[in-house]
Amino acid sequence: MTACGNIRAKKSAKNQTPQGVGGLHIPQGRRTFGHVNEGYRHMTLDVRTFWLIGALVSTSCGLLILILRKQYPDHLRRSLTVFGTANVLLGLNYVFRLQHKRVGDFFFYAVAGMLVTLCLSLEYAAVCLLKRQSVRRAWVYGPPALVFASCCWFTFAVRNISIELIICNVADMVLMILIATTFAKKEDSRRPFPDMIAAGGYAWLALITIVVIVDALKGGHFPIEYDFNVPRAILNNIAAILAEGIIFSIFLLSISERLNQALLDQTMHDQLTGAFNRKAFEEAAFREISGAGRSGLPLSLLVIDLDGFKEINDQYGHDAGDNLLRASADVLRNSLRDEDLLCRWGGDEFCVLLPRAQRRQAEVAAERLLKAFEGFQFTYARTPIHVTVSIGIAEHKSGENSLSPLFMRADSALNQVKESGRNAFAFGPEVEYFPEDGAVGGIIGDGTRSA
Repeated sequence: MTACGNIRAKKSAKNQTPQGVGGLHIPQGRRTFGHVNEGYRHMTLDVRTFWLIGALVSTSCGLLILILRKQYPDHLRRSLTVFGTANVLLGLNYVFRLQHKRVGDFFFYAVAGMLVTLCLSLEYAAVCLLKRQSVRRAWVYGPPALVFASCCWFTFAVRNISIELIICNVADMVLMILIATTFAKKEDSRRPFPDMIAAGGYAWLALITIVVIVDALKGGHFPIEYDFNVPRAILNNIAAILAEGIIFSIFLLSISERLNQALLDQTMHDQLTGAFNRKAFEEAAFREISGAGRSGLPLSLLVIDLDGFKEINDQYGHDAGDNLLRASADVLRNSLRDEDLLCRWGGDEFCVLLPRAQRRQAEVAAERLLKAFEGFQFTYARTPIHVTVSIGIAEHKSGENSLSPLFMRADSALNQVKESGRNAFAFGPEVEYFPEDGAVGGIIGDGTRSA
């Protein structure tokens, strides 16, 4: 080789910059300290590395959710299906980013930008399904369509990638705020703690996006192209991937909280009517009775029976009977106070515990229930069926520390109503209660009232 050739080779070798593992570009020609080259202090990060991480994390999380969703209850399964699909689409966005040279500008800018916004739109739908709220379809389809049209316009018609990214960030920020407010809404008069954490996470993401938008607008200069390898863009990608992992975990916590609540509801509530079952009602009644004994506050009990339920069940079938029980429970629930405890005691018999209610207040409540059933028209197989109820009332007495004596008096009053014609209420007679053998002493009636 000639001397000239050797000189060119040396210059060429000197100007080359080797690429490290994972897209780290490491400059040469630095003296080492120990075994570490000082050039590592000036290493540069390649955004493609984080796009690859984002693709792996998003796709794997999405596929995991889609695989496991079948073992969850109906509304949770639908929510997980939508959320898992959103994560898979987000992973596809990173794949298009990675394959810019192969897929071209259309997929790199227009489709990938639309997929990020579509991911957030689907996450909004998943949160609505999780909280059993109606999904506004305009928020699901509108923002992705707007972003796709804007990306196509500023990529091909009037090329300006900076403005295109600002529009994408604005749409994503609006969706983040929408998801945060949806998570923060009450569900069954409560706000689950994981939901509030998720709301804070999305609000934090929205705040970061606002900072990015303001920073882009502040200079007033919008370059036609955009360098995704600048440090600020790389940090934004890192923050997005970390936030995605955190939100994924919080979403699963929200699912877990609802599963626990569903299991608790199954152990405490009657599956047909949604009222307390007998065991849960007895435990709640014990707490209320103990509290009434300590505080001296009044407490009353209603025992309610559906008149003629057996005849309706025999004539129209068990399906009609089940529908009637559900509808009757709704009538009772809508006619009671929020603090009143409704229980399906068994068969067609219900109990209602009325905290802080004396005899007169309990009678007013019973009158309200009788009138509610007078206006209630149950229909089965296009056949109207008139339903009435009979009600027995008892008031808690000083010294009583269990539900049994209270129930005995209310049940005896209910029997009086049945014997006297039904569709009425009566206040409980005096009943001598023997807890050892459950024997009942003499009954002294004190009157029956009809609605």
